[in-house]
Amino acid sequence: MLKRTFEEDLERAVAFHGHLCGGQVIGTRMARLALTYFGIDDADTYRDLVAFVECDRCLADAVTVVANCHIGRRRLKWYDYGIMSASFYDMATGRAIRISQRTDAPHCGHGADPVAFFAEVPDAMLFHVHEVELPDLSPEDLPSGSRKTLVCDGCGERVHDGRAIERDGRVYCRRCAGEHVYYVEGRELAPEEYAAGPSA
Repeated sequence: MLKRTFEEDLERAVAFHGHLCGGQVIGTRMARLALTYFGIDDADTYRDLVAFVECDRCLADAVTVVANCHIGRRRLKWYDYGIMSASFYDMATGRAIRISQRTDAPHCGHGADPVAFFAEVPDAMLFHVHEVELPDLSPEDLPSGSRKTLVCDGCGERVHDGRAIERDGRVYCRRCAGEHVYYVEGRELAPEEYAAGPSA
């Protein structure tokens, strides 16, 4: 039996996210389904659940709050697959499930009340639920203090948790190893420049 009601969990999700929408309802329902499956009655006190979200939309915020899986605690993993789905891994049992929105699930139209709309849709009509294995999950991916920190031989930045690339006896961050990263680094700003803010 879950400690909080659906309404209480949804209220927390909406407060965190900033507004009510269909993604909040779906993400809240996904997280609650996972908690029920693993027999976790109070997500706030349970420390062995890790969530993997597959989109950067409203659903991710609801899963974060309802399952109490935060990225800064290393209990939320994000993969930008653009899919309304999340997997949940219980470290205590070693079991994992993936919950995805069904393509034939009823769609909440613009302007409709998502709470009232989805109240009429049972989980079986809204989700597919599969057992999954997580073969790429390593100890460095799991919650704990940093297990391994190395310094990049290229830029001198610290690389934590086995994310460094070792090549020819040297250690590199992904950028210095030549892999694609999300930024292109420019010149380093002096303290007086960043303290004053961007110039016009």
